Amino acid sequence: MKYYTALLCFLVMSTPAYCIQSTGELVNAKKLKSSGFMDGQSGSVNTDLNGDGNQDVIEYTFASTTQPGTCDQSDCMSSLDNSPILTFQIKMHDGKAIDGSYMCTSLGVTKNTHHGMKDILCGPKYILRWNGEDYDTD
Repeated sequence: MKYYTALLCFLVMSTPAYCIQSTGELVNAKKLKSSGFMDGQSGSVNTDLNGDGNQDVIEYTFASTTQPGTCDQSDCMSSLDNSPILTFQIKMHDGKAIDGSYMCTSLGVTKNTHHGMKDILCGPKYILRWNGEDYDTD
């Protein structure tokens, strides 16, 4: 099993997606950009979000810069730095789809859970928590 996992990880690393690292990061938009990812290009990473032993899929779409006018708060535009971003959706192993309405500079998971689902790291500043229906920030 270790050999299979190492081989799978190597195959994933040879594509623009990356294996889980100690930070919980699954994929990073800046790394994708430096590897040649183009606007609109998609990828996916596998992780067990609900702890049932089955792999769920986070599908992401890459954008090389943050789109203008994407915030509804008056001061949020000042915090945008035109970093490359990822939007995502989740496909649970049972077929259920969960749309992510967030733009993240990276995606990862934590060991913490809320309502049976692991928290999702959305860049270095935001943690998305499952509220029983979808992922949301505090």
